[in-house]
Amino acid sequence: MKKLTLNLTVYGGISVLGIIFKLFKKGIADPVVEETKSGSFSYDFELEPDTEYDLYIIGSNPISENKRTFIKLDHDHFTFDPTSDKNPVTKTGKAYLVTYSFNTN
Repeated sequence: MKKLTLNLTVYGGISVLGIIFKLFKKGIADPVVEETKSGSFSYDFELEPDTEYDLYIIGSNPISENKRTFIKLDHDHFTFDPTSDKNPVTKTGKAYLVTYSFNTN
């Protein structure tokens, strides 16, 4: 198994509507993991080697002047699709959608 850690830090309070993350194996409609959180968290995925995945993170920032969410993936040399969001990324708007497509080669 290959390890992927999702680290998400919310600044300025907690998410107004929550933070949803879903992990899919490429080509399969049912998520491997689907969870909802309200604030900062870290989540460890145990992934199959040589497999393609899509990770979607959907959330809202707190209602405050200093609102922002910092998202970082720690991984073991995965190959990311060029259409993926940057890693790490900081989102400062009211809401956000972050997507990562990668291979666990």
